Amino acid sequence: MWAITRGGFNQKIFHLPKTLSRPLMATSNLIRVSSPSYSTSSPNHAPFKRVGTHNGSFHCDEALGCFMIRLTDKFSNSEIIRTRDPKVLEGLDAVLDVGGVYDPNHDRYDHHQKGFEEVFGHGFNTKLSSAGLVYKHFGKEIIAKELQLGEDHPDVHRLFLAIYKSFME
Repeated sequence: MWAITRGGFNQKIFHLPKTLSRPLMATSNLIRVSSPSYSTSSPNHAPFKRVGTHNGSFHCDEALGCFMIRLTDKFSNSEIIRTRDPKVLEGLDAVLDVGGVYDPNHDRYDHHQKGFEEVFGHGFNTKLSSAGLVYKHFGKEIIAKELQLGEDHPDVHRLFLAIYKSFME
């Protein structure tokens, strides 16, 4: 496992897998990426989930979205599946940045479809990316977990808005 460290303090801030469960040069259009959970407060008893995003070139949008969704209780320890195959995507627990569907009730977070107009709200009018959609629906949970506070705590709400304004947007 590789660790990215903060200069001088050698404090581990991210753990990255040394190997993938399938080589990147695979001839299949399906790539599985497995890595450890990123939050120490993630439940170990959560059922195994699979989160999909597109294969090919990756971008900050879906990489950040996949990172954030794995910080949630629902998708902790989930496997990332990279494919554009609609049949594979249909069977996954969540899909980000591919598939042409935005439906948070079914954990579908794509923003590429015609007529997509979803915004964060709270006075912000920028159309959301897939990472923005994940943040909109799971940001308070992620922040509350890391602060060890309830999602309804005023500090959680303040940070939710501030992080959106200064980073996500």
